Amino acid sequence: MLEPVVKTITVSCTAETAFRIFTQDFSLWWPKDKHSVSAMGGNPAKAVTLVPEVGGAITETGPDGTIHNWGSVRAYEPSTKLSLLWHIGKPVEQATLVDVDFETVDQGTKVTLKHYDWEALGDDAAAMRDGYNNGWVNVFEVCFAGACEVKT
Repeated sequence: MLEPVVKTITVSCTAETAFRIFTQDFSLWWPKDKHSVSAMGGNPAKAVTLVPEVGGAITETGPDGTIHNWGSVRAYEPSTKLSLLWHIGKPVEQATLVDVDFETVDQGTKVTLKHYDWEALGDDAAAMRDGYNNGWVNVFEVCFAGACEVKT
């Protein structure tokens, strides 16, 4: 069993603000030019959208308008918890899980991202885990954290 990828940051905004930025402002902070199906093809995505409700879709809109399904929302507890079924560029049968927890602390909000269930990816599991371990540094620790600081 592969270990989960776990990333934790503390941002200076409230849990309510951090949660809203993560969910409703997803396309504003997500690095669409580097981490998208469209970027793999050489062009940045137009948008990445997360429908903020249980069962809500996570989709990418490509430069030509093509919609790419990234996953869906498993749990949606405003200001506290978000859980995602995550399968960018893969069939739903190869979905991994991403949980994001928001906790109020003296300095603002501690946000913990846990990405796991790598075994769903079969033979690609270890390589995909390593790729996401590196990818979440820019996506979560730099881009998301930066958006929270700007919105404070």
